[in-house]
This record gives sequence, structure tokens and C-alpha cells, in this order.
Amino acid sequence: MLAAASWDYRILVLNDGSNDWSADLERRLLAHESVLVESLYPNQGKGAVLNKAFPMLDTDFAVVIDADGEYAAPEIDRVLRPLANGRADWVMGARCGFDRPRPRQYLATYLVNRLINTWFFLLSGLRFKDLLTGLYAFRAELVSDVELRDKRFSYSAELVWKLLRTRGLRWSEVPITYRFRSYAEGKKIRWWETGTLLLALVRYRFLTGPQSPRPVLKPASGEIPRRLRAEGRSK
Repeated sequence: MLAAASWDYRILVLNDGSNDWSADLERRLLAHESVLVESLYPNQGKGAVLNKAFPMLDTDFAVVIDADGEYAAPEIDRVLRPLANGRADWVMGARCGFDRPRPRQYLATYLVNRLINTWFFLLSGLRFKDLLTGLYAFRAELVSDVELRDKRFSYSAELVWKLLRTRGLRWSEVPITYRFRSYAEGKKIRWWETGTLLLALVRYRFLTGPQSPRPVLKPASGEIPRRLRAEGRSK
């Protein structure tokens, strides 16, 4: 997919103590010269995974995508394009918003996401549609000196506040599709993580130093592709 889109790429696969990992899978992945595999044992959380990945980045741009089947790999190109075109420094793939019906997911999950986005807006003045997305792209140099203390889901609060110290950082969001995954299928986030995230947004607001006076958030592209509009209506 990346080759077809004319990207010069490398793929870093981070196995965070997954229980469906195998030596055979790792061997098949490493058969591709563009793929590098790193494993963390036992499971340490998303923040720990990013701490492992950030120092290894040697490209101009990087993409993070959760490998849980909820996000579509072909849309990596969609979050990368605003970076390549010089319109953004950090691009979030938004699962909701852009005049689409809410995605198919647990109602409680949708409401919690709305609460997190609103709470962050009150603290920062930036109105994200999907702060907790698992698909985003960025200029790799922005994370060259970032080390996360939070290892679980609240890493996102710490990361975004640390990035807000970067003067004039241009944030963007683009619409992406989303495949619902149930707890029976392996979804891990639990209800009590909501409180952890809300507290982390407050904590890192004051621990990471002053916010840049000129953060910018805007859609990276105006028109939503017809395919995304149609899929949004069908859910």
C-alpha cells in the first residue's frame, strides 16, 4: 500500500507482549527488508511502546497505527498527505465528526470520548474531534526528545501537552473510518481509565511548562471523500 502511494518507507512493528504473537509471525514479517520487529515483555502499555519507538525514527515523517484491526491501513496515506504537502506538523485521524453520524461503538465509549475532547478544550482552547485516536502522523523530529512517564492509555494526555510546548505547531484532523471491536474481541480499555485520563490532562497541563501561545488546529483538507460520507451514513 505504501509502495503503491510512492512513499519511501520503513515499518517498525512493536509487539507489546501480545498473546497471539508467534515466532512464525515474526519470521514472516522479517522476510520483508523494510520491516523491523521489536518486542517488549511483559506487556508494558502504549506509552512504553512509544518510548521504544521514538528514538528509532530516522524518517522525516512517522505514522502510529494501533494494530488491533480497528483502523484501516490504507488510510495511512490520508494522514500523511497534509505533512507531505506542508500544511501540518501533526495530523490526527478522526473517527467521528466532519458532519458524519457517530461511529458504531459502545455508547459509553462514544460519550467518554466526547467528554475527554471537551475537557481538553476547556484546558487548552484546542477543540479536537478525536484526541484518543489510534491513527496519527507527525514530523518525526517533534518527538526526538520526548520521553513519556505514563505507560498506559493516559500517555496521550502527557504526549499532547508536551507537544503544545512547541511554538506554532500546526495540528490537523482528517476523517478516517473505524471498525468496531468488542471486549470479547480483545478491547482492553476499562471504565476507570476515564478518571485516569481526566486527571492526567490536568496534571500534565501544569507539569509540562507553558503552552505555546499560537497552537493552530484546522482541517487538513476541506472535502470529505464520498466513500467516507457513505460509510458514515451506513453505520
